[in-house]
Amino acid sequence: MVVLAGAVTTALALLGVWWLDNHTDEFHVMGWYADYVIPAGALLVGMAAGSGYGIASYLGGFRIRRGLLLSVVTLQLAGYGVAQYLEFRSLTRDGPFIDARGETVTFARFYHLRAMSFAWEDHGRPGRPLGPWGYLFVGLGVVGFALGGLVAPALLMKAPYCERCELYMKSRLLALVPASARPRRVRKKDAAGQAALQTEHEHAAKTASATLERVTELAGRGDALAIKAAFSSHPTRGPEARRAGRLASRLRFALVRCRHCSSGFLQPDLITGQGHGTRVQTLAHVPLPREAIQLLAGG
Repeated sequence: MVVLAGAVTTALALLGVWWLDNHTDEFHVMGWYADYVIPAGALLVGMAAGSGYGIASYLGGFRIRRGLLLSVVTLQLAGYGVAQYLEFRSLTRDGPFIDARGETVTFARFYHLRAMSFAWEDHGRPGRPLGPWGYLFVGLGVVGFALGGLVAPALLMKAPYCERCELYMKSRLLALVPASARPRRVRKKDAAGQAALQTEHEHAAKTASATLERVTELAGRGDALAIKAAFSSHPTRGPEARRAGRLASRLRFALVRCRHCSSGFLQPDLITGQGHGTRVQTLAHVPLPREAIQLLAGG
């Protein structure tokens, strides 16, 4: 099922690329490169092509393993090759290509000529062909397409999985605990102000650490009601949650559980930074008995 779904999305993605190449003048997606080296277009198409593997795996509960990842790479490369060959056949359906020597151009030679004639656009006009260097950029496109197809399956490899029920677990945010003080401007020359702010940061970090220790202790006793009470002052929605989310450091608690057998655990993560500088440190998960998980999952 996973392989079939991936084959379908790969065919649809490559069909879309073919349609854009033949019906538009400005959307040669596979030719998009970032900084002249990163095959951004091929990566995007590859991600779309490989989405079927991830969707079918998640919905069907099939565990992504290394063997399947290797199969995905193989199928992505095969799909790319088949698409190139079908394009060659469509171009030669009215008759074969004949080169300057009067010889019929085979698929291998057609691909060779395409690589040798690879060129960057120069102010909207085709630049000088790169010759043998064209193989490098064509190859980067092929690799980018194959690697893009691995994104969805690779993400699922790290997702929590219930081996007993053969299902991917669900995650629900329970609390967002401040682990640093609210940001405010303090002049560098204001030594007292800097010291006070540092003290506030340390106090917030200690409070978050104490909350983690307290929740771990309560989880060991299976006291879900006490855990809910500990999280009641740290909502996940509303103004207070938004303020916590804007802090330099915050502690996130999520309930990870199997929707079938209710096995699972609490997953605390320490989040620092904002935007592109956000870093997530995954802490050791906290085991919970099923009865406690059912109570916490019930809201």
